[in-house]
Amino acid sequence: MFKTIDKDVGAEIVEKKSKFIANLYYVESAEEAETFIKQANKTYFDARHHCYAFRIMGEGRNDRAF
Repeated sequence: MFKTIDKDVGAEIVEKKSKFIANLYYVESAEEAETFIKQANKTYFDARHHCYAFRIMGEGRNDRAF
């Protein structure tokens, strides 16, 4: 048994005048993950860094992580 994302969530913290924004989304394909990444890049166009990760798992598929 493994843990997964139950619902889409977001959070923000401010540390030493820097704002850190995190968003979690449940996705079932790399294409769906890339859609969320593009959306975040447009929403936070003035951010200095965009860090992201995703992992796709499923029956009959190899694990795919990026």
